[in-house]
Amino acid sequence: MKIERTRRGARIVGADDVVLSEILAKPGATDTLFDVLAACVAALAHGTRCAILGFAGGGMIAPLRAMGFDAPVTAVDLSRAGEPLFRELSDSWAGDVALEEDDAAVWLKRRRTRYDVIVDDLSVHVDGSTIKPYVSLDPLPDLIRSRLHSKGIAIINVLPLPGTPWSQLLARVAWPHERATVIELVEYENRIVIAGDALATAAELSRRVRAALRAIGSNQAGLLAFRTLPVQERGRPRR
Repeated sequence: MKIERTRRGARIVGADDVVLSEILAKPGATDTLFDVLAACVAALAHGTRCAILGFAGGGMIAPLRAMGFDAPVTAVDLSRAGEPLFRELSDSWAGDVALEEDDAAVWLKRRRTRYDVIVDDLSVHVDGSTIKPYVSLDPLPDLIRSRLHSKGIAIINVLPLPGTPWSQLLARVAWPHERATVIELVEYENRIVIAGDALATAAELSRRVRAALRAIGSNQAGLLAFRTLPVQERGRPRR
């Protein structure tokens, strides 16, 4: 992990040059994937209880606060290495952001809170690449579903996993939920899955997420495509 200072703050970069966090010195758009994750929370959550699995340096917080989501945020990460930089740049305006150092699955299993939104932004560095950890495929989908309100939503930042087709990755993170929509991004190979039992249509999700992005001037508003993940593509995975 390395830190690069920028005109607007700093970024945390992984060993393979993947940006793990874009940290700003004031609320606003990062013009990155973090804006899209934040917009999904700010525009789609039916309430204010928010948990983030995978914090790094809190790259979602600047766009999230700029979009007007000012509720407390609880986050968990295996490492606090990025927290000092986040506190240095963002503490004066970030509001209530609590970070706990723990394994995401163990932490979520212990929780008794029912959340309105849970974001899985977990990643690991393996053999020179940043990939999705296996815990995001099993047991996290079940755990996330069990910790959501009836109208709660899961937001999963899905990265490639060598040897696993995209169709299987998307199915495995979305399968416990009644409905799921996939966001494809022009500038990233990542996919974002929005899943829940009371999810709006892909067209409605697109309208609301793009509006949140445009409200803070993020260039990501015009660089997205939304599609429904059909039920037949989300059967319970065989283990």
